[in-house]
Order: sequence, then structure tokens, then C-alpha cells
Amino acid sequence: MHKPFPAARLLAATLAAALMQSAMAAESTAVELAPLAVADLYIKTIINQDEASVAKLNAYLRPTRLAGHQSAEYASYSALKAADAQFPTQTGKLIADLFPADMRAAVTPAAELLAANVIAAKNGAVCQVTKADPVTVQNGMQTTAVSFECQVVKVPVAWAPAAQQLAKSGCKVEQCTAGLQTIAATYTSSPKQTWRAVFAVSREKNSEAWRNDFARETFDEIWEYL
Repeated sequence: MHKPFPAARLLAATLAAALMQSAMAAESTAVELAPLAVADLYIKTIINQDEASVAKLNAYLRPTRLAGHQSAEYASYSALKAADAQFPTQTGKLIADLFPADMRAAVTPAAELLAANVIAAKNGAVCQVTKADPVTVQNGMQTTAVSFECQVVKVPVAWAPAAQQLAKSGCKVEQCTAGLQTIAATYTSSPKQTWRAVFAVSREKNSEAWRNDFARETFDEIWEYL
């Protein structure tokens, strides 16, 4: 696997901040959800940034979070979308900076297009939970592992190494621009691959919500497939 490009780490950090952003909200009555349903909400919140799923996950987690003296909201939909909106510009600059200084301005639009297609591919991953292992209990903590899989675009070469290789090829500005456009196009035309992973959720008591306070770490692995 290639090492995550700095921009991928930047987006992950930005998303983490969005997920931890505090918001004012009233307490709500806890709704009982099975671990499979909870894992699905985390997936649709962190990977797909689906507004309805963000709201439902926030409502589900809120009583447990407030009882633990945490902020009422787990995730901020507006902050997640703001991070997405910044990704093409921020990442496009990082990609353009790989090229000689005298051609950076010319290749920036193509670099931003590439970045926009990458984030769209991530958000467009089609995921489903498949099974939940039997619940185990250790030191009073109930835990179960939920298996899931996502259909993610399978490009010939991932965007980060592909851009780096192009920048080192000695291409002229027109060739470099066309090369970035070609890489960008692979994110809309390539077949899919299956990413399988396991997501654990835990709770201390039956009355509490199933949760994973480090959920993003599991889903960050999707960048290895992009």
C-alpha cells in the first residue's frame, strides 16, 4: 500500500475536528439500535457524509455523550461538508506544487479537478454491513465487531503516486495538464473493488448507546484504496 498523501492526512484531521465539534442540543430519549444499524450510521456519517445519517447518529449517541460530560453532538454535518469543499483547493495546491514553479498556475485547474474527483469517489463509496459477531463482555464492557464492505473505485494508479510520477516525468505544461486530467478521469470511469473491514462498537450497560470514540481510525483506511 502506498503511504497516504499529505492531503489525505489533512482531510482526515479536518474531518476529525468536524466530528468532535461541539454543538448545543437538547437531551433526547435514547433509541435502541442493534450494532449493525449503529455501524451503518457511522459508515454513512464518516465515509458518505449523509445528512440524515449524521442527524440520526447524533440523536442516538446524545444521551450517552451527555451522561459522560461530552459535547452533545458527535458530528457536525456543516463542518464535514465545509472540509469537503476545501479539499479540492487545498489538495489541488499540494498537487500543483509537485510541478516546476513556472507551470504551477497552469496545472492548478487540472490538479483541483483531480482532487475533486478523489473526494467524490470517497463520498460515493457504496457500503454495507454484513454481520455482527457475538457480544463479548470484559471488565463490564460489552463489545461486538461488525464486518462491513465497501465498493470503492479501483484506479490503475492511486492519485498521489500517479501525480508524483507525472511531476517527475519532465512533461511540458500541456502534457502535465493533460496527464492530470487523465488521472482525474480514472476516478469516474474505473471499475470497483471491494474494501472489507471490521468496526467494533462497545457499551458499558444495556441502557447505553453502542459507540466507537475512535471510529475515524477504521475508516481512514479507505484512503489506501484511492
